[in-house]
Amino acid sequence: MAELQELKGKNWMAAMSLCWFFGPIGGHRFYTGKIGTAWAMFGLSAIGLIPVTWVWSFIDGIMLASGNFTHEDGSELYERVGWFGWTYVGLQVLSILAAIAYMGVFVALVASFISGSLGADAAGSAGAAATGL
Repeated sequence: MAELQELKGKNWMAAMSLCWFFGPIGGHRFYTGKIGTAWAMFGLSAIGLIPVTWVWSFIDGIMLASGNFTHEDGSELYERVGWFGWTYVGLQVLSILAAIAYMGVFVALVASFISGSLGADAAGSAGAAATGL
């Protein structure tokens, strides 16, 4: 009967999943033993700097996907599944592009609303002045 090999260290898939779902609060860093930086991410998120920790977790996600993210003691994470990591990176890039497009539409709508309402006020006051009201 074949003996089961005991797996030592941390699972790559668990770390990647924690980065995906709890990255901005440092979930993957807590899991891999990087407690100091995990608390830093959690603290920054708690005071409202989630965009900073989102970028940080995005970079960590790329490092995880490429296999360059290790446990605190330097050991590699086991059972790496490359397609899952690169799926994460692809979805994050699509999210960034969607956010940029959303912000562009929002800014365009606000600009058209402001220019439209200012133009209507100017035309209305000019018409009132011409009629003597």
